[in-house]
Order: sequence, then C-alpha cells, then structure tokens
Amino acid sequence: MTHDPLQYPKTDIGSHQEEQIWRSPFMANTHINAHKLRFLKNIIDPIDSHRFVDDFCNYPDTNFIWYLHQSPAGSGVTGPGCTDQVNGVLSMTTGGDEDDSGELTQMCECWKLAACYPLYAEIRMRIISPSGLIGPARSPDFWFGLVEDHQWFALPTNWVAIHKDATDWDFEFGTSNGGISTNMDNLYQPVNWNTWYRLGIHWDGVATLRYFIIQDGDFPQTILATGTKTDNIPMAAELGLGFGIRQGAGESIALSVDYIKCCQLRVIE
Repeated sequence: MTHDPLQYPKTDIGSHQEEQIWRSPFMANTHINAHKLRFLKNIIDPIDSHRFVDDFCNYPDTNFIWYLHQSPAGSGVTGPGCTDQVNGVLSMTTGGDEDDSGELTQMCECWKLAACYPLYAEIRMRIISPSGLIGPARSPDFWFGLVEDHQWFALPTNWVAIHKDATDWDFEFGTSNGGISTNMDNLYQPVNWNTWYRLGIHWDGVATLRYFIIQDGDFPQTILATGTKTDNIPMAAELGLGFGIRQGAGESIALSVDYIKCCQLRVIE
C-alpha cells in the first residue's frame, strides 16, 4: 500500500492550528484541504465502504443483530434496554453478585484487519455506580473493541480492545493474535466514571493500530490520550464489534452506551 500523504498522524506541518482529526478509516487532518473530495467519496460512498452504526434508539435486537453473552447465564445483566435519554442510550446493568457480567457483540464476525483496508471504530460510553460510589472498591471490568467468539472476558484467541480491569482504575489497550497477547496499561485515568467518554480504535491498513481516548463534547473534542501498537495484530481473523461490563465487588454497575460505530474501506479478497 503506498503511503498516503494525508494519513494521520501529522507532525511538522507548519500550521498554527491545533491538529484536529477527521475520524474515519483515513484519519485526515481537518485543516488540510488537499484531496478532500477523495476522502469524502471513500467515507460517503456505500459501495466502497463497509459500515455499522447503532444509536440505540430502540431496544437492541438480540435475535439477529446482537449476541448477548451473560455470566451467570440469564442473570448476568438486566436488559440491555434503551432509555428515554436524548440521542438514544443503551443501559446494561450487572447483577448484584461479584463477576456478574454482560457482553454485546455483533451476531456476525464481519471485520478483518486486512492489509490495505483501513478501519475506524468508536463508542461513546459511561460507567455508572447506582449508589454514586465510584472509587476503586467499585471498580468494574469493561471492554470495547473487535473480538472473536462473542466475548472478551474469556480472552479469546484473537482480539483488539480498549479495556479496564477491576484491579485498577485506568484504560488499557491490548491485542491478541493466535493466543499471544500484549497490553499497554496506564493510558489514562478517568476523573469520574459517571462521565461520558469516547473511545476509538484505528487500523491504518498497513501494520499499526492506534487507540484514542477522547474527551466528550462538541467537535472538535480533545484527545486525552493516544498511542500506537504494532505487535500481535490479528490480521487473519474475522472479528465482531462489541463491548462488555463486569462488576468488581460490592454492588451492581451500569454501563450506558450512546452509540457504537465502525467503518472500513470495503475489503476485497
């Protein structure tokens, strides 16, 4: 794949403007105008892109679109259901016992980190403690990303995920390829979990994954943390988009999701 001169990230561009990214498979800088029509065509033309969006304005379809995995089976979470909140918001609340969990993944594993085919996925989420307790004693497990076999908590063979563990209070980013996994930890510690965050994962179509932890707000949002990963990328696996919540100890934990989105240049094999 030839190098794209507009591909994110940019350094030393000689501009007085702060870098702002156009969140797409191509991650263009919004203040660089050259070849914008080409990027618009790739993003907008449905024939040349594969995309998935759920804004959760209705109850999630767990028969045909979403696969719900619960632990214990049938009682790990309440719901998931939609709430009467602006934009449409999914709510998924764990049971009251330690390690109660729920995970939603696409019914079909329809994404592949293939060479020459960039991908970008994003979620807007927040974790809520019903009692208002948000310290480490109530710290849950959480993940968002692309996984195999409909669950991440069981650590499948192939996956890419932004996640946090109940043992700490930080976002982490990890991958697994053929069962060999590596992790980047202590990426960013949220000030308050009862706050919306946007999490993004970008595949450049060559050899690099980049994570984004994005402050919520009107565009352009502030990038709170970002970095790259080039090892143990599962390029041969077909993966499903998803997310999950598992309580640590003490009380049930609620996960709210405003949207989850993914787009990729259509893969030709």
